[in-house]
Amino acid sequence: PWSACTARCGTGTQPRRVNCAGKECHGKKPESEQQCHHDSPDCTNCKAIVFGGPNFDGWSLEFTPGEYTVSDMEVKGAKCDDISSMKVFGYYCKTTVYEFGDFNGQHKGWMADFGPGSYNRQQLVDGGAKDNDISSLKVVKTGKPAGNSTGSPYYSNGANANARSSNVTNSSKNPFGAANPFHSSAVSSGVFAVLAAAASRFF
Repeated sequence: PWSACTARCGTGTQPRRVNCAGKECHGKKPESEQQCHHDSPDCTNCKAIVFGGPNFDGWSLEFTPGEYTVSDMEVKGAKCDDISSMKVFGYYCKTTVYEFGDFNGQHKGWMADFGPGSYNRQQLVDGGAKDNDISSLKVVKTGKPAGNSTGSPYYSNGANANARSSNVTNSSKNPFGAANPFHSSAVSSGVFAVLAAAASRFF
């Protein structure tokens, strides 16, 4: 059987394994690769729909690619700090949500990226956002698949960012990792003993 196409959108290749009995194939060997093409709406669409309810219920509003401050969102009919779930459509679509209404320009606040997928309240929180605390957002059509999401077979960029932040925090505590020899109590004791012996020669 043919394997999956290498391209999610546009033209790619589709390989398969060809086995012949014995050392050589009798006649012409079957093709082991062919071209394939995908052209679904998700290849060109890019939009985000936000919801007031935690499970894609309550009020809802659609946002196409663009940047939306808190004022822009309110003009479109969104309610400030009242977003509890979201859907992002399009393989090449990314939505970034911000704590403050000017994309955190004047204040330091949290932000989180979400690729294509559906995010209920818990999944938004798991992705790095806060419930009922989204005040501005950006919808961007990227030049390549826009990260991953917990609401589909992918993972959220926001969740990955949280993981990276945790790793940075841990590495700053121990830049050598768990195997850091300088964090060994036995080595530390030995070092202090040598220093103490050296100091006794001068006193």
